[in-house]
Amino acid sequence: MSHKVDVVVVGGGSGGHITPLVSVSEALKYAHPDRRIAHIGHRNDPLNDVTRQAEVIDAVYEVSAGKFRRYHTHSMVTKLLDFKTNLLNFRDLFRFLWGVVQAWRLLGQLRPRVIFMKGGYVCANVGYAAKLRKIPYITHDSDAMVSLAHRVIAKDALEHLTALPPQFYPEYDQSKTVQVGIPVKQAFAPVDSKAQSEAKKELHIPIDAQFVLITGGGLGAQNINDGVLRSASELLSQNNIHMLLLAGNKTFDTVQKQYEALSDDIKARFIIEPFTHKMEQYSAAADVIVTRASMTALTEFGVQGKACVIVPNPLLAGGHQLKNASALLEENAVQMIREEDFASHFTEVVSVLLADSQKRGRLGHRLQTVTISDAAQKIMQHLDAVGGGQ
Repeated sequence: MSHKVDVVVVGGGSGGHITPLVSVSEALKYAHPDRRIAHIGHRNDPLNDVTRQAEVIDAVYEVSAGKFRRYHTHSMVTKLLDFKTNLLNFRDLFRFLWGVVQAWRLLGQLRPRVIFMKGGYVCANVGYAAKLRKIPYITHDSDAMVSLAHRVIAKDALEHLTALPPQFYPEYDQSKTVQVGIPVKQAFAPVDSKAQSEAKKELHIPIDAQFVLITGGGLGAQNINDGVLRSASELLSQNNIHMLLLAGNKTFDTVQKQYEALSDDIKARFIIEPFTHKMEQYSAAADVIVTRASMTALTEFGVQGKACVIVPNPLLAGGHQLKNASALLEENAVQMIREEDFASHFTEVVSVLLADSQKRGRLGHRLQTVTISDAAQKIMQHLDAVGGGQ
């Protein structure tokens, strides 16, 4: 059987499901320059633009994907009476079924040797289609739990690659589960004082200034944005501090209106952007990073050895960011602010860290120590073992 592509990478819905696809593709292309790689994402996902702009991915396709909405903080009675959510789930059942048909047709055209499932609802569609087409696939989980999409396709996966040790994933067949870490782009590398100064210089931040990077993820986080904007004047009253807020595409218009109300002096040292394709440069320049408890983002910052303050989203499926936070807090690798306390604690926590270089150094070193830095190469080896290499 001839193969139009060698490897299909699948993922969508969040930056944590997309950026690792680029990292794995980089490793594959570096080892096998002629390797043909395609990405399958879900229809109308704006994050598909990330893979479209990646030179290491040869083609990008989209299929329909249904979302199963569930809220772990709600009681069973509340879930049963939530007619709007139930109606949306019922509608998306048909999107899922149509997506399986689309994926089955697409895989018949592409005929890949192996499929890499990173995460997102689209993996369920492609997983079922791959089973019907008898195409081998491998899953990868970044968080401290198995995603719903991977649970439903786990039985037929050849292997389960994970960020944390196998005991964090009891739903998986432990004999098929291997810890490899989380793949990050090659641009993320350890940052020393010289590299940090260079990054600040490129961003036109004074080398002797302290720089705080705040990111709520690819889609943004309204509570984080609001808290930062309310606290900006107080934190930036110290003249040597500069700050960048990545506000997210969905919330940027609202953030921009609030930002315009700030004084010119504050805005001169406070930048807002909706999203960035050069996160590695911003994070390299940072003295402190405030971020959601995304294991993918924390792996990127861990490779660089950055001091991070995490704000886990308590409402995400299965409470996975809370579990991520718990795993890292046990390692003394991060500081945490609860979402409900963010607005009142942001300035104090960040100010204390900025004033204590030794504490920042300890946090950054500890996060770097628990981070696996060669995950992309390990994943490539597993894909090669299934797909035959070249």
